[in-house]
Amino acid sequence: MAVVNARYEFLMVDAGINGRVSDGGVMSNSKFGQMFEHGELHIPEAEPLHEEDTIEAPYFFVADDAFAMSENLLKPYSLAGNDPLELEKRIFNYCLSRARRVIKNVFGILASRFGVFQRPMMLSPEKAIIVTLSCCYLHNFLKRKCGTYMAQGSVDWEDTTSHEMHAGEWRATQRDLVRLQPTLNRNMTERAKFVRETLKSYFSTRGAVSWQWDKVQGQ
Repeated sequence: MAVVNARYEFLMVDAGINGRVSDGGVMSNSKFGQMFEHGELHIPEAEPLHEEDTIEAPYFFVADDAFAMSENLLKPYSLAGNDPLELEKRIFNYCLSRARRVIKNVFGILASRFGVFQRPMMLSPEKAIIVTLSCCYLHNFLKRKCGTYMAQGSVDWEDTTSHEMHAGEWRATQRDLVRLQPTLNRNMTERAKFVRETLKSYFSTRGAVSWQWDKVQGQ
């Protein structure tokens, strides 16, 4: 499990948990997850989304259905049966998916640049952890110091005119990440629901971008 930033760099990596454990389980058993749960990550205080707004929104991590949602960790709306999602929810999911694409690209670049991830590691768990963490450190170092490590076109990119997405070069040799089993949010707090609803409304009003309607209507 890892946390990455918008510059395709690892901020936190946790390795060594049994592969059968979901991402949500990995997080709850990691030092990061425990610090997150106890409010020890020093996440910045909530701020208004717009200078004219009075309602404040918290800073949050973007995740997928494998994680339990909370005030500082948001994930997309899920389908309820066969009924399609309402437009505002699809807009929210579209906005989150644009951020989550960075995460997919980081793992894709890591696997394509370091061949050790392209086959099972014939190593002890302890050594496999060291190799994995070393590759993540090297990824960050090369991302900052080596211009050819992530050259133009390496990751998914968006045409600034048509806003069409184009696949990064790593996808030619690597398959997409395996989707994990979703976590049912039976204990989702009212605060978490309120934050997601607030952002859902914002992305369709003050925070809307002109092309999002066409992209979502076509889904």
